[in-house]
Amino acid sequence: MASLQLYFYLVVLAALVELALLIAQTVRLTIAQRVLRELSKNVDEVARARAERMADELVRQAREDAIKRSSAVITGKVYEQLTPYMPWFKYNPREARFLGSPVDFIVFDGIEGGGPVTVRFVEVKSGDSRLSDRERAVKEAIERCSVTFELVRPEGLAAKGPK
Repeated sequence: MASLQLYFYLVVLAALVELALLIAQTVRLTIAQRVLRELSKNVDEVARARAERMADELVRQAREDAIKRSSAVITGKVYEQLTPYMPWFKYNPREARFLGSPVDFIVFDGIEGGGPVTVRFVEVKSGDSRLSDRERAVKEAIERCSVTFELVRPEGLAAKGPK
């Protein structure tokens, strides 16, 4: 009987040890889950902060790029206006008329001298820049001799005269 009782106590003790181990594992698991949630939260915060810094940097770079491009465009437009007065411009500045778009200048070459006049369409490009689609269309029209001269007389304007 004593050995039966001892066996019973050993079984109960083993069950209690298993229960204690199970409780310890549950506590460890709960702590691990809590730590994991905290780490996940910290990772999310770090990722969010890093994404915000990256976005701020991209916006700053885009603004700088826009300012540089805007400055380059303005400088280019001023430079285009001054082109006829540059030493490398081979035409008489008084014979050049600035358009800006779709070509930069029309030069009435020879008009100041009273001789034969050659009408020249001049586009100013710097560096590796290329013709835009519109500029290319004008160039092709000129090369096809698809150019005309028209005299327009609005009816009724000349008859009225100044008031």
